[in-house]
Amino acid sequence: MRLKKIMGITLAALMLAGSLAGCSGGGAANATAASQGGETTVQAETKQSETKSGEKTVINVWSKDRHDATYAQAKVDEYNANNTDNIQINYQLYTDNYVQAIDMAVQSGELPDILVQQEQMFDKYVNEGQWANLYDYMDEDMKTYFKSVIFPGYNEFDGKLYFIPTTGTTCRLFYNKEIFERVGIKEPPKTLEEVVEDAKLINSQLSKEGIYGFAENMKSASSGLQRSMCIGLERETGLVRGYDFAKGEYDFTQWADTLKLWKELLSDECAFPGCESLDIDPLRTQFAAGKIGMYMSYSHAEPGVYQNQFPMDSSKWDCVPIPTVGGKATGKQYFTGTGGYVINAKSPNAEKAFKVYKDVFANEDYLVGYYEGGFGVSILQSVIDKAKPGEDFQKKEWLLISDIDALLPKPPHSAFASGMVVEGEDMYKTCESIYYGDADIESTLKDLTERYNKAYKDAVKNGTGREIKIENYDPMNPTLK
Repeated sequence: MRLKKIMGITLAALMLAGSLAGCSGGGAANATAASQGGETTVQAETKQSETKSGEKTVINVWSKDRHDATYAQAKVDEYNANNTDNIQINYQLYTDNYVQAIDMAVQSGELPDILVQQEQMFDKYVNEGQWANLYDYMDEDMKTYFKSVIFPGYNEFDGKLYFIPTTGTTCRLFYNKEIFERVGIKEPPKTLEEVVEDAKLINSQLSKEGIYGFAENMKSASSGLQRSMCIGLERETGLVRGYDFAKGEYDFTQWADTLKLWKELLSDECAFPGCESLDIDPLRTQFAAGKIGMYMSYSHAEPGVYQNQFPMDSSKWDCVPIPTVGGKATGKQYFTGTGGYVINAKSPNAEKAFKVYKDVFANEDYLVGYYEGGFGVSILQSVIDKAKPGEDFQKKEWLLISDIDALLPKPPHSAFASGMVVEGEDMYKTCESIYYGDADIESTLKDLTERYNKAYKDAVKNGTGREIKIENYDPMNPTLK
């Protein structure tokens, strides 16, 4: 099977190198309630159950993912109805405010027992003793089963395992094949210049019908750019979020050519109106309705989105690698594990929380169904061997993790997120001042470089960070650190 071969090769390569979105569904009511701070159906049922028995241990689980909400909620409901451990799972969904909700919960001491792993929040609190070491709870069978997806420097640090990725994702350019055919575009773009040209062509011919060339969820600069421009820049420049591991310093000046094109790409000549205030799901709604020619996003979520959330004929869309300036490729691009969960180390119910995690979210039947349902690309060979994935994963080759993708080392601002304080706007808001403002590209990127390098050096000097430099680092064959 071609899929098995690709994933086997990819995981083997990753192990050598190492020894990255949301939707709705049946949990929509719970999603709305949770995101608004209200009471979900599960919360109400939990209260009723506690009133009746007075003995159930409630394990709170937070997720950021709407695309798998129906599936996950059904499994939670099944567990709640059938488990003999007197445990009740309270499953809550936070979408656009996931990281902010976690920050508030940490400050108030109300963090849930289990959380869907997300890179930003993981990095922020991993050095503060917030996440439990899963090795403390795993038996030898479980350690053996997940051995292939344990990567030192990624999810294992100093002999401690914090989360287990079961699926994988990277970012791709998604395009509407029918729109391309209507305006005479014969093949998807391979360069960023072609993306701009194609978007202009679509706008010029179809904007009167309410169809536009390009869109991105730019309401949040970080959310929009981390699934699009920044990923292309990794392949183009060989730097990870502007950081040069060989030199041990930041250099955002190499982003100039890309930002010039993005300023054009987000202009009225190319873009869907209102991108500056667009969230990802409203964008997907318009794409499914045939109103957007291209956008960039995570590879793991879109099949489930267009199968379950915003139904769209599978034959109408496909994806390709994110194009770079001139098609330049000097490095690998971000691949990350998904499907991981962290356990709150400070929870009084940490042991029972782990049992819930193991019995529900790390259960092989759950993982097989997850892959077959189109919610993510499995990176576990045992799951791949048993699953019968949907047509999208069999026919759309760029949904899969490929040889252009790799696990990348963490730059300083991720490796010790809470210890490196950058003065002024971060890289994402700074880019926004360029593509949606009048900021001079060269001087602005020079200033951004200086501010990040200063923050990095200060963190090392103050002991809140460490030097990160990889001797003979090769962006085409990256090693973790």
